[in-house]
Amino acid sequence: MLRKSRYRILAPVNGSPASEQSFRWACQLARNSRADLHAIYVFEIPMEVPLGTGQSRSDLMAGERILKAVEQIADSEHCKVNATMVEARNAGPAIVVDSIDRDIDLLVIGVPFQPWTSPVQKGSTTDYILKNSRCQVIVTRAPAPDEGGKQD
Repeated sequence: MLRKSRYRILAPVNGSPASEQSFRWACQLARNSRADLHAIYVFEIPMEVPLGTGQSRSDLMAGERILKAVEQIADSEHCKVNATMVEARNAGPAIVVDSIDRDIDLLVIGVPFQPWTSPVQKGSTTDYILKNSRCQVIVTRAPAPDEGGKQD
C-alpha cells in the first residue's frame, strides 16, 4: 500500500467565533506537524431550491468573505491553506464526503459554548460528522462568554 507524503487536516468553517477558534487550532496543528491544511465552507441549499441553480450574489459573497478571513488567519498563523466552498443540502454529509475524497487524516471542528447541555447536539452537523467520519475528529468548544469581567 502506498503511503501519503503528508498528513492532511480538514477544518470546516462557517464564520462563527467557534469556527474561527478551531481553525486557529488546525493551523497550529498543521504548522507543527507540517501537514497539509484544507478548509471547507459548505453553502447549504434549501430543499425547495434545485441544486446547481446558482447561489444568490449576497450568499456567494458571504462565503467568499468567510474563506478570505480563513486565508488571513492562516497567513497570520504562518500556515498555508487550501480553502474551498461547496454547495450541498446539508453540511455534515458534504464535509464527510470531502474528507474521504481528500483522504483526510484529521477533522478539526468548532462548536459554540452551550451552558448545561452537551457540546454536540443530536442531529447537528458535528453529530453527523462524529457518527460518519472515517478519520479522527477533534471537536473544540468555544469558551464560556465573559460575565462582566468576573475572574475566578
